[in-house]
Amino acid sequence: MGKKRENLIQFFGVVILVIAFNIIFSFFFFRIDMTAEKRYTLSSSTRTLLKDLKDVVYVKVYLDGNLPPDFAELSLKTKEFLDECRVYSPQIQYEFIDPSKGKSPKELGAVYSELYQKGLNPQPIQDMTADGVNTRYVVPGALISYQQREIPVQLLDSDHGILYDRGDIINYSMEKMEYNIGNAIRRLTLQQKSSVAFLKGHGELNNMQVFGAAVGIADFYTVDSVIFDQKISRLFDVKVTDSITGDFTIEGIKYDLLIIAKPTLPFSNYEKFLLDQFVMRGGRILWFVDPVMAEMDSLMRYPEMPVLARELNLEDLFFRYGVRMNTDLLQDVNALPIPVRSGELAGQAQYKMIPWYYFPLITPKSNHPVVKNLNIVKTEFVSSIDTVGSRSGLRKTVLLATSPTTKTVNTPAIISLETLRKRANMMEFNRSNLPVAVLVEGVFSSLFTGYEHLNAEQIGFYEKSQPTKMIFVSDGDLIKNQINEKNYPLPLGYDRYTDKAYGNLNFLLNAVNYLCDDEDILHVRSKDFKMRLLDGNRVLKEKTFWQVLNVALPLAMVLLLGLVLLLVRRFRYHRINQ
Repeated sequence: MGKKRENLIQFFGVVILVIAFNIIFSFFFFRIDMTAEKRYTLSSSTRTLLKDLKDVVYVKVYLDGNLPPDFAELSLKTKEFLDECRVYSPQIQYEFIDPSKGKSPKELGAVYSELYQKGLNPQPIQDMTADGVNTRYVVPGALISYQQREIPVQLLDSDHGILYDRGDIINYSMEKMEYNIGNAIRRLTLQQKSSVAFLKGHGELNNMQVFGAAVGIADFYTVDSVIFDQKISRLFDVKVTDSITGDFTIEGIKYDLLIIAKPTLPFSNYEKFLLDQFVMRGGRILWFVDPVMAEMDSLMRYPEMPVLARELNLEDLFFRYGVRMNTDLLQDVNALPIPVRSGELAGQAQYKMIPWYYFPLITPKSNHPVVKNLNIVKTEFVSSIDTVGSRSGLRKTVLLATSPTTKTVNTPAIISLETLRKRANMMEFNRSNLPVAVLVEGVFSSLFTGYEHLNAEQIGFYEKSQPTKMIFVSDGDLIKNQINEKNYPLPLGYDRYTDKAYGNLNFLLNAVNYLCDDEDILHVRSKDFKMRLLDGNRVLKEKTFWQVLNVALPLAMVLLLGLVLLLVRRFRYHRINQ
């Protein structure tokens, strides 16, 4: 009876201790993230965002019910992520919804239609049954609401252009969950947005061509377009001090960032002066400029195309800001394939995809946040950039550069699609890592010191800027989205001929975030996730060893444990008998 009482006391004591520890540690959050890149740890910016929530953020996740195993894993990871968010903020509330539960086919169609209109995309799933192939739909998305505002979030992130297998896409989506959900909450709770404007008036890309860029930026900032017609009020907040004489003062700049997307007409000196003073007052500019005239549309219509320098009257301004855009064209062995007619078959034209060396594919190698972990960026007729003025005190960072196998073509020149039919001479591709996108930061000096005829005194001339930054890209088409046959814009970075999505949109968003000082968003988007894949050769070579080890080791451990217990038992009873 005494032994039984002792055992019961020990049992209930352990139960009470377990319950007590669970109650105590439920008030504390503690987890050790053993991964090198801390993939299971929320970034500091996300934790701050969650802690600063003033009202309830309600998340409806439409990923529940009878799901395929990979989507079930995505659902579980979503729940775990939201639970972790709740640790930092009790304002996070959520529910998981099975949209097909208790619905007739007609009702289910209406539900899917409503979710589609709200921005969620049902994904078709095909199941093999005895009667054939059965198609059903899964909605890998969520609706997040905050203070009567609601936005959709795609949990299945398929923007990474190198992934095709659904399992890989789902794994990638789980890794990007913090950015996708955190960014949605950030957009809902952001009270004051920076203002971004596309400059117009010099033959820049039209609204249809920058539609993808504008929509992407609008997720974070107020987007506008401004026609630059030499009026000061286009860029500056102007206050009239004397209505009779027309005297005025400039109280500030209207926009935090200007985007100049592929101008084709020259800037006047007065327009350059206004841009210069915009920069001197702390404004930022993202330049997408083609230093040469080369268009694929012209090459499709004519057998040859002359390539000439483009006169924009910006060379001296760029030089003062620390860069020089060269009037050359770059060819790269690592290039985007384009369809080239190879003949006819049964009266139908046949096309073959051949790399077009004038369309380099840029693989970012820098660890700078703007390009860190960025997907390949596609370019069209890109030129090289030199950095100048080493004594200016400006800090210059190369963001994008060509591959080690690059060739320069000086202008004027003649280019033709006939070169695709000839084998390239690899000895000519002897240049390497030529910059095509450069970030310049610091205190800039005005180009117009002493230019009295430009009414410098009237607007309050600044000779030195506040600390500011600009990005120069020597390809105006990097920001241009393609247009489909129905005259609708395609997503920025998507190439309809190769059916691949490249990193142009993320490069643009990273650049805009960085120039607008939103580096928290930038760091979450560029968070490093390493795919730790098995070594296939080593698996084949050591297959037998690991199979034997996995079978024999557990059995050996059980036998060893049994032997130890037997020895302990014999030793104990031997002492008792003595």
